[in-house]
Amino acid sequence: MILEDPSGKLSVSDVLSSINFKPSTQMVPNLGVSSSYFWIKFQIKNISSSNELLLELAQPTMDDVEFYTILPDGKYLVEKRGEHLPFKERKYNHQNFLFKLNIQKNQTYTFLLKIRSGEEIQVPLSLGLPESIFESIFTKDLISGIYFGIILVMIFYNFFIYLTVRDKSYLYYVIYIFFVGLVQASLQGYTYKYIWPDFPWLATQSVFIVPALSGFGAISFLRNFLQTKKFIPSLDKGLFIFIVLYFICITLSIIGLYNISFQILQVNSLGISFYILFLAYKISQKGYRPAKFFLLGWSLFLGGVFIHVLKNVGVLPYNTFTYYCLQIGSSLEIMLLSFALADRINILKKEKEDSQAEALQVLKENERIIKQQNIILDIKVTERTEELQKSNTNLNATLKNLKETQSKLVDAEKMASLGQLTAGIAHEINNPINFVTSSVKPLKRDIDDIIKLLDKFEEVSMEGDLSNKLQEIRVLKKQIDIDYIKEEINTLINGIDEGATRTAEIVKGLRNFSRLDELDLKMADLNEGISSTLAILKSDIYGRNINIIKEFGNISKIECYPGKLNQVFMNILNNAIHAVSSGINGQGIIIITTIEEQSQVIIKIKDNGVGIPEAVKNKIFEPFFTTKDVGQGVGLGLSIAFNIIEMHQGQIKVESQPGMGTEFTIILPKFQKK
Repeated sequence: MILEDPSGKLSVSDVLSSINFKPSTQMVPNLGVSSSYFWIKFQIKNISSSNELLLELAQPTMDDVEFYTILPDGKYLVEKRGEHLPFKERKYNHQNFLFKLNIQKNQTYTFLLKIRSGEEIQVPLSLGLPESIFESIFTKDLISGIYFGIILVMIFYNFFIYLTVRDKSYLYYVIYIFFVGLVQASLQGYTYKYIWPDFPWLATQSVFIVPALSGFGAISFLRNFLQTKKFIPSLDKGLFIFIVLYFICITLSIIGLYNISFQILQVNSLGISFYILFLAYKISQKGYRPAKFFLLGWSLFLGGVFIHVLKNVGVLPYNTFTYYCLQIGSSLEIMLLSFALADRINILKKEKEDSQAEALQVLKENERIIKQQNIILDIKVTERTEELQKSNTNLNATLKNLKETQSKLVDAEKMASLGQLTAGIAHEINNPINFVTSSVKPLKRDIDDIIKLLDKFEEVSMEGDLSNKLQEIRVLKKQIDIDYIKEEINTLINGIDEGATRTAEIVKGLRNFSRLDELDLKMADLNEGISSTLAILKSDIYGRNINIIKEFGNISKIECYPGKLNQVFMNILNNAIHAVSSGINGQGIIIITTIEEQSQVIIKIKDNGVGIPEAVKNKIFEPFFTTKDVGQGVGLGLSIAFNIIEMHQGQIKVESQPGMGTEFTIILPKFQKK
């Protein structure tokens, strides 16, 4: 008698007094997929010669099992089992649920069995003496052991072949066989008993997750072995639908929706089985011989799956054949697929031999062609050699012309720099010289007036009219305004002195910049070199609304060619002045920073100009590359600077973003390596 308990809250007394029990019409009750609890009530009368009987529930994947023994006085005993409890709590060390019954001879006891499962609920109950039950269990375990032995043998055999031939089909096949065996072990409770006995959650989930993983393995092996992507690419994409459904099954089981997950898993397994059969048929029609072996093996396996599913849904009865049909089908399929893989090796071997024979034939044909072509090639080589010699002569002449042109361009760049330098010096010296020149005429006029006054004093004589002469002198002094002349002479002399001093400073700056007297390595102060360069470029900066910010650190002198480094500073500063003059609306800013770090000195020249595009930045150090208009430069300034920095065993780097400005970083060692 069977009673459905959707809420799971019925007590034993409620169940015993219930009138809603329905008789079972099947030898092995099949209760379908349901989230309800089911109570099974039955009576047992002991007509055997023993007082001890054993009841077996051969459905190891049950989540909850409660077995109630109703005593004659109305009380009851309860034993709780199921995958929700650790395996060690079971009285008998077996994956099936075993209950010991103590019933006196000719006595009748009433029993209740409360069960619930997330998958198909079937209730195969067996009652008998312990010896007969254990004998039946031993037979089942022996059959399963043979099956798992076949699985292990095929795994090791095919894995060894994979290590030998390195064909990925064997590796995919090993993975597939492993999960097929793991599915059977999970369905028969062996994984819970031997692999994760202390993890009830994993035991519950394995019934859903392991078959899904087996499906993944089957699809991966199929796609590789039958080359579905090559033969039927459109149908190959349909396999991903089943992969998605397997993922959905796993997700639903993890969140606790076992019944829905099991139903989708059953339908998906049946669908993928027939879909794979269809794919194998289509590929076998294309003449791919391994597909025929696969088709036969998969048909046998599919027959087992089909019978297994029909048993689960209650169409076929639960018996020994329907219980083991899946193992029988998968065993035959595994062996046939191994034959298919072996045949695939023969096909590959034949293809290799054919390709080698074809390659040999091609080599012979090539050898014949080569012999025929050797004579022609000799003639062609001779002709080509003469052409190359002529081209080489022309190239040498062109190279000579290029070197001469390059030399002229370098000279032109130097002359342009010299012209800029000369213009700057002329502009700087012109101001103090004009100041001196403009002071000469008034100074001469004042000196003439003083000389005229002195001449009057010489005319004074003790013999003449002294008072009249003194009166004339006083009148003359008043006319020429002797006090103003003295003050003006002092002012003019100070102005001439300042002009001369400024001229001397400009000459000194020019000398420091050019360092014509230092053609060898010298210890030089880079701060001083940058300052002298700025002094030379002062005329270019004047009137352009450019602010020069000098952030000079306290750096040591370094061993270098000072004049050449000044040329580097001048070229980079020239570019910075040009960048900030042509690319901004506000004030241009050039920041010059010097830093000393351990054994090197770092100079950074940063501006807020137009910046350099990424495509241009990689070319700025190339000779003759310039972004300036025609006639404004030949593109050698930064190339010369790069070579000078390399000569000093240093580095020059540039960072720039269009519209954000540019920063040149020069890294120089304090001492040159010999």
